[in-house]
Amino acid sequence: MAAPPSVLHTGLPESLLSDPVAAIRGPGDLVRFYRELAGSAPLLVVTNREPVVWKGGAERFALPPGGVSQTIHRLLCQVGGRWIALRDSGGPDLLRIPGEPGAPGYRLDRLEVPSALMEGHYAGFSNGVLWPFFHDEEGRIGEPPNALAAYREVNRRVAGKVMDSLREGASGGIRPGMIWVHDYQLALVGQEMRRSGGALPPLAFFWHIPWSAPVGGAPPPRWLFEVVTGLLSYDQVGFQTELYRDRFLETVFSLYGSRASWDGETLSVATASGVRRLHPGVFPISVDPDHFRMMSRDPAGMLPALSLLSDCGLAPGTPSGGYLISVDRMDYSKGFLERLSLMEALYENDPSLAGRLALLQIAPPTRLSVEAYRRYAEEVERRSEALNRRFARGAWRPVVTLSRSLDPSLLAPLYRLSRGCLVTATRDGMNLVAKEFLASQDGGSAPLFLSRHTGTAMTMEGLSLIDPADPALSARIVAQGLSMDGRIRERKNRQALADLREHNVYRWMAENLLRPLSRTSKEGALLFARPS
Repeated sequence: MAAPPSVLHTGLPESLLSDPVAAIRGPGDLVRFYRELAGSAPLLVVTNREPVVWKGGAERFALPPGGVSQTIHRLLCQVGGRWIALRDSGGPDLLRIPGEPGAPGYRLDRLEVPSALMEGHYAGFSNGVLWPFFHDEEGRIGEPPNALAAYREVNRRVAGKVMDSLREGASGGIRPGMIWVHDYQLALVGQEMRRSGGALPPLAFFWHIPWSAPVGGAPPPRWLFEVVTGLLSYDQVGFQTELYRDRFLETVFSLYGSRASWDGETLSVATASGVRRLHPGVFPISVDPDHFRMMSRDPAGMLPALSLLSDCGLAPGTPSGGYLISVDRMDYSKGFLERLSLMEALYENDPSLAGRLALLQIAPPTRLSVEAYRRYAEEVERRSEALNRRFARGAWRPVVTLSRSLDPSLLAPLYRLSRGCLVTATRDGMNLVAKEFLASQDGGSAPLFLSRHTGTAMTMEGLSLIDPADPALSARIVAQGLSMDGRIRERKNRQALADLREHNVYRWMAENLLRPLSRTSKEGALLFARPS
């Protein structure tokens, strides 16, 4: 992964001038990096969902399965600041990391949205239109009446909440070093903030999901111009891979033609409200590999993991205890049906695997208010039952599905105890499960079988790639990987782990913050760029 181009200005600390993010390995490095650039200015993060799943009681919360919260919550606890999200719990306003009283924590501001409006925004437009469109599943698009209007209104309200926070900070003499908005549900927030007028901190956006290529000759969806124009309101828009960034640029040029220009660094677009200039960056999201390595060996997680496996009939060390692990929300883009077809081909090619190698699926339900998700989950259940009827051996079942989220402290030892990991996404912005698995192996020899349609496959080398669209070929690749010499598998895992340590989540965050915060550093803690 290439280091980001130098955007820092003279006068910054010497430590940040040569390769400002290469040495960032942990939260302490990130905090020092942030403070050198932003001083005491806090960070303001904006997402659709809250960063934690609240369980009630003091500091009783868990990280949800979504990638945003798993990679940012701990960092913001260390850096300090504020997180704005739509309300889905009654948890506390101040969040801290349990067991780390010295960390500053951050304030969580929850926005109340009426259920009908939320339904139109989240199920109706965000996940009924944007999600299938950008995952190349246009046949699943279903837009209820007024869904786009609900999407606009929720984005407007979120922007209003952010502006209230800025005014509150201004009255106290503290303003954020930057505002970092996340994902497709909130693409219009920056535009709504610009309409409010006045000076703003740098606005950054991270688009977590894939970006689809423009369809040649076909008219674009009526809403696409509005979403793209909304993204042009930010100073920086981050993408997971170069492919997604380049597709975004293609879309901008297809919509704006000669009014858009790109010099390899800055995108300039003449819009109805003036010329917008922004940096479309490539920042592949990652994990904290050392954290997963430690959790994979921690007895506090290992003992309940062993108990869970025993309850599932997969006790390690027994002839029937081998399993491949998959961890995904019950989403059609994760390739559940393709995964079951792969397992079916695996058993057909080698019947002796039945009774010796199962599939353990951690599959929490999601978006059940969307009809397409309910139908998909029902079909996955039918296919799983059919596979279990065909290949069951006594009490042993080839497919074991746990329809709930598991804490990372439990997942890490499950990764480590497995025979391998299956990632079968048909389209995925990155896929952090693959990186969590590799980090949890920590010298182990269990192989990762990774869909080539994931951002991880596009940004990491030396991995065993499969194609969910070809289950027969993928089954052969899995069989070959499982029979490969263990020393070769260990070497591949060590190489992947070295890459993860270099390009860890703290470096990912620093790469996202570097350019926007360098503006703050250049202009001074109390001087912020005017919107162009």
